[in-house]
Amino acid sequence: MATKVNLDALIPREDFEVGENSNPGKKKETISIGDIEIDSFFFPNIRKPDFQRETNEWDKDKICEFIKTFIEGDLIPAIILWRSTGGYLFVIDGSHRLSALAAWVNDDYGDGTISKLFYDGIIPDEQIKIAQETRKLVNKKVGSYKDIKLARTYPDKFKPEIIRYAQNLSASYIN
Repeated sequence: MATKVNLDALIPREDFEVGENSNPGKKKETISIGDIEIDSFFFPNIRKPDFQRETNEWDKDKICEFIKTFIEGDLIPAIILWRSTGGYLFVIDGSHRLSALAAWVNDDYGDGTISKLFYDGIIPDEQIKIAQETRKLVNKKVGSYKDIKLARTYPDKFKPEIIRYAQNLSASYIN
């Protein structure tokens, strides 16, 4: 029985040499949490190099602990990105870290919208089970991203810890 969470669908693989971009624009120095929402301008341009290992080495506890570490404002290692001539941003180091945050933000621990599209709607039962267990753990120990985001607008409806997390996220970034 698998105990690792499969987040491989969240950041697609691509060849370094893909496409040409005549206007690469300014470099982005930091990534905000909103940048990794599926409908942001930033997230759809993230890629993993073809040679990078699959993003399925972390279990639910490690994913939950990492998200909690980030949301509490603790130091996390930098994520190293490289911009290709085609305009994609390749994750050179930190794909598990970025994928864990993207899983939380997009509520996709291997069974959500992004994963369903990636796997053409065919997700193994075991993957769905571990995804549901991960979601349950994260929601219990941290809270859902959707609720924490909502707490910014309706602070009187949420516990003080969730309000604190929302305040932390407003000033947090990934570099």
